[in-house]
Amino acid sequence: MKRLLFFATMLFVANIPSSASAATCAEGGQCVLGDVGPGGGRIVYVSSTPRWWGQYIEARPMTTSRGMPWSLRFNESIYSVADGPLIRQRIDARGIGMGAINTQLIIQQNGEGRYAARIADNAVLGGKSDWVLPSRDELDAMYHLVNVGYWRTMVRVAYWTSTENANGFAWYQMFQDGTQFTDENGVGKINGISIKSNKDRIRNTRHGGSGFPSSLYRIALVRYVGPTAGTRPAVSTPQLTGNVCVEGGPCAVGDIGPAGGVVFYDAGVSRNWGRYLEASPKAAETSGLPWKRLSANDRRAPLYVDTPRATARLQRTAAKLIGQGEVNTRRIVKRYGTASYAARYAQQLEFNGFDDWFLPSVDELNEMYKFMHANVTAIDDTRNTYYWSSSEYDLNNAWTINFKDGQQFDREKYLVPGPGVKALRIRAIRAFG
Repeated sequence: MKRLLFFATMLFVANIPSSASAATCAEGGQCVLGDVGPGGGRIVYVSSTPRWWGQYIEARPMTTSRGMPWSLRFNESIYSVADGPLIRQRIDARGIGMGAINTQLIIQQNGEGRYAARIADNAVLGGKSDWVLPSRDELDAMYHLVNVGYWRTMVRVAYWTSTENANGFAWYQMFQDGTQFTDENGVGKINGISIKSNKDRIRNTRHGGSGFPSSLYRIALVRYVGPTAGTRPAVSTPQLTGNVCVEGGPCAVGDIGPAGGVVFYDAGVSRNWGRYLEASPKAAETSGLPWKRLSANDRRAPLYVDTPRATARLQRTAAKLIGQGEVNTRRIVKRYGTASYAARYAQQLEFNGFDDWFLPSVDELNEMYKFMHANVTAIDDTRNTYYWSSSEYDLNNAWTINFKDGQQFDREKYLVPGPGVKALRIRAIRAFG
């Protein structure tokens, strides 16, 4: 439980300042998560070292504007194919540090007018005028800080990100539960008809099954604080390296790992769970299993319960993070025992002489999607459909990712193939290094 609470409250690697620091975070000194920043907001992300964008991200909601579209030229991409594949530019645009770049690209395309990026760029709050519309990952960092109880001033409605996912669609986040949508591929419907764009909308569509009402879009702002180092990376080009790495490393993303699968994530340094994540080879992928043992009653015996150290909600937040897939899998199998379900399949898998596989957390699964699938040509034989993660959403649902577009959804734990229900797929991973 102590490790779960650590992950949930830290969320990202933070440098803890000494008590002898000459200046507070608000005064330009070192910062930790939850600190009040120089612009009167809260620090929602801390890098262990200075990056090309800075070291800390400060965020605050904008309370005076709501009900604005994402852009005015809503069926055109803000990117040019001359700069690289659109799919990779859009994947990169999700990342930490990309909010300012995204914001300027939107403004360059749209000029003057009332839309989210322009409103954010014009904002002056706390004496600071360098606020921007956050990227997908930056807004998610803001959501996590709210969800673990640091900060309770955010209204639980839909907020725009600055990240485009298709010509007519951009990412937004529901602060009721953290789900990030684009409304593509039939997800967003009005009177039963799929919308053709969400960039032009001033309120989010209501999603069946969620229970959350349609609301006017709001804006949260971020700015970058602290020293910088290095330059912005070029557009990413995921590819296999042609190398095979061994159990102890060193490995590079794109290597074939010790178990014969693709290494799709490198933490940079060894963590308590390892350093590298390797996807099981495509021959080990399966489908059609539910997330849970179907006879289990999760209301009578839930997977997570409130404790003096952490609420069930806080533990579920921790269970989404990179490094938690193996922990989640063990917990799930301990709860549900022997039966045919996703986590049990992953834990029981033996392939190429390795038996330490597990069902990835939703953040681990997202890294697999970004590297292996979201390319001009997929690196491995993943499918344009839903994959189970090991992260529980609530008593009835678990997190999935639709590899068709990267959207993350809560799906009923009992889902198996049937009329109108496609088989959810399972791709086990392992950690090493």
